[in-house]
Amino acid sequence: MKSLKKQKNSLFSFAWIVIFAVILLCSDICAKPFILKSVDGSWLPMIALSWVAKNGGVLVKIADGIKPNDLRKEMLSKIPDLSIEILGKDLFFPTTTPDSLFEVLKNIDLDIAEVNVKRHSAAENSEMFVKKSAENPVSKDEYTEALVENVVFDEKNEKIVLTVRIQQRAKTGMFPKLYGVYKIEHAYKMKNDTVDPSDVKNMAFLPLITAKKGSRIAFIPEKLDSRILTITPDFKIK
Repeated sequence: MKSLKKQKNSLFSFAWIVIFAVILLCSDICAKPFILKSVDGSWLPMIALSWVAKNGGVLVKIADGIKPNDLRKEMLSKIPDLSIEILGKDLFFPTTTPDSLFEVLKNIDLDIAEVNVKRHSAAENSEMFVKKSAENPVSKDEYTEALVENVVFDEKNEKIVLTVRIQQRAKTGMFPKLYGVYKIEHAYKMKNDTVDPSDVKNMAFLPLITAKKGSRIAFIPEKLDSRILTITPDFKIK
């Protein structure tokens, strides 16, 4: 069984890979969070690619293709009192800690232009996987909606398990009569103690990792085994 530390590192690596892929699928200018907080409380990279506590502050490496000056200007337009210094291609936030800084910035979306960034091949594969049924568009009547009551990471079996309560049944599809509480499960293919970025299912199902208690999920059931569901990649976390 992997240790808890390895588990968190795996989830962190997985989130970085797929979130970066999602960023690359955006247009040249689109709103992006500076940082994201996962369901286990750890910080997931977005614009902030990596960070370290240094000299009483936080030194942040930003995603490739974003100009530090433009990012600083946009951040100050959102939070005028924020102290930000530019050190080469990095940003330095004096007199703070990562947790304190990111709690302030976690819900801030920034409109930042990206330059000279090529689409990641895994992102292309993920997009094709998600859209594999584009010739047969999914009807909104096929979606089941549920409220997330709990999210856990199963270390032993390397999968995420969401406990959900059905709020609105699908009108059509394979399972239109679901009601009550179910578990949605999805396993991740691992490689060297991290989630394999070459596996398109890993890429397509990343949004499950952002679900938390109170989230709403709209999904299409693909398979039902007792009270355990597997779902298609067309799901949405609300």
